[in-house]
Amino acid sequence: MQPTITLNCPHYSSFIPTKQESIRWYNVPMPRKKLPVYAIGLMSGTSVDGIDGVVLKIADKGELTIHSTVNFDYPKDIKDKIRRLIDRKIMDAQQSENLDTELAQYYAEVVCGLLETIDRKNIAVIGCHGQTIHHSPDSDPSFSLQIGSGAELARLAKIAVVTDFRSADLAAGGQGAPLAPAFHQAAFASKTDNRSVINIGGISNITFLPADDKNDVMGFDTGPGNTLMDYWCRIHFDCDYDNNGEIAESGTIQLDFLDMLLKDAYFEMPPPKSTGLEYFNEQWLKEKLSLWEGRDHATNTDILMTLTALTAKTIADQLNKLEPEAATAYVCGGGAKNRVLITLLKQQTTIIIDTTSALGIDPQWVEAAAFAWMAHRTLNRLTSTLPSVTGASKPTIAGVLSRP
Repeated sequence: MQPTITLNCPHYSSFIPTKQESIRWYNVPMPRKKLPVYAIGLMSGTSVDGIDGVVLKIADKGELTIHSTVNFDYPKDIKDKIRRLIDRKIMDAQQSENLDTELAQYYAEVVCGLLETIDRKNIAVIGCHGQTIHHSPDSDPSFSLQIGSGAELARLAKIAVVTDFRSADLAAGGQGAPLAPAFHQAAFASKTDNRSVINIGGISNITFLPADDKNDVMGFDTGPGNTLMDYWCRIHFDCDYDNNGEIAESGTIQLDFLDMLLKDAYFEMPPPKSTGLEYFNEQWLKEKLSLWEGRDHATNTDILMTLTALTAKTIADQLNKLEPEAATAYVCGGGAKNRVLITLLKQQTTIIIDTTSALGIDPQWVEAAAFAWMAHRTLNRLTSTLPSVTGASKPTIAGVLSRP
């Protein structure tokens, strides 16, 4: 029997999950709603910490404004299930299917909270990225798997839902990632200044936004963001992450180990490129540590500080390649809250480092807003992927539409 959750929300009653057919968007006529409209975006990233939800207002001239937000922390058992599935420790198809449905129910909880701030009839669509389990853009065939049933979420929320944002780009020969640069362009580009946007989640990525229309937007994954640091914290410090960098701060960067890590082939690959937890993970780090002769002389705090420096260094190296074209970079994602990480980043580049708050959107909500925006584009048969970023043969209308 499928797991059930009673939603403590006036918008829903108790339910037993049922299956509902998802339909692809192609050739399905949909009326365009007059602007402004509101869309919900839901993001649960590779840090596996929880769900960010936003209501995004899209005005008639393209202005994007955060109307309201909700954050939902995954219960520990859900975090464990997700990580076990990512690590291939859950192989049973029924268990995977149960988690797919269970996550949809948690997404519905977040929608429920957001509907306390706005009338349901004003919401045009929900964009739900889903929880990434595996991203394999360079395999044959390529694929990217996110779980969290869009059909189940649409049934519960009684609002159209767009999920599976990466498959169309992969089918067009692209990496299927990063997807946020198109939103970065819509929300943060300037007509007078070149800008960069850095997202530091489990994986880090960078977007370069040229001021003119003559140059293409560029974006790619730089490598690990918080994922290796978070793993080290769980194993050695009994916490999910290094709050504000306070643990790493008392450690010392092990320069010979950092140099070894930086020699990984991914960092030298030219864009377009993307990566994920299937590459930068526990096994990757263990293999590097096994080859490092200085391991016995370093503390666990030293290792954490070195992993923090790795994230900062790999981002800074790419930023420095953009100088002097991009004078300011704006950070978003959970890494924006890590004071030590941001300090290390600033020390390794002359580019000014700020956060996306300076551009009107708090760093925590940028990714969720991106999928609200993308879902609205999908609903109106508009493309939302950039071939200059993903390497696809064409822009694509991203996502699969599920009706309530």
